Amino acid sequence: MLFTSCSSDDDEDGSKDINVQEVVGTWTCTASTDKVDGKSITGYMVGESIIITEEGKFYSTTSSIGNGTWELIGNKISAKNTYGDTFSITIVVSGNKMKWNGSSSQGVSFNYTWKKN
Repeated sequence: MLFTSCSSDDDEDGSKDINVQEVVGTWTCTASTDKVDGKSITGYMVGESIIITEEGKFYSTTSSIGNGTWELIGNKISAKNTYGDTFSITIVVSGNKMKWNGSSSQGVSFNYTWKKN
């Protein structure tokens, strides 16, 4: 018996499970859209950086994300910063690019594109 399966490596919808090693590293934001109180803000995060460690910690250059801890389950990151804010993020990683589509406990929804340094 022979079984074959086809799948796309181009999982732009964020349904592909992500390996922790794909997320770990230093990333710089290249595009961002935040939605706050129904208003869109474009470019707020561009140029900001985040360091994501294998030990489950993150360090950001922006206070809106801050520093804290994170966990990866499938293609979703659950994070909490030192201020007590929580983030729920669906991610897609393709080579040295990572896309975030998420929301925070502060009522902000966001779409960010990151490039690995």
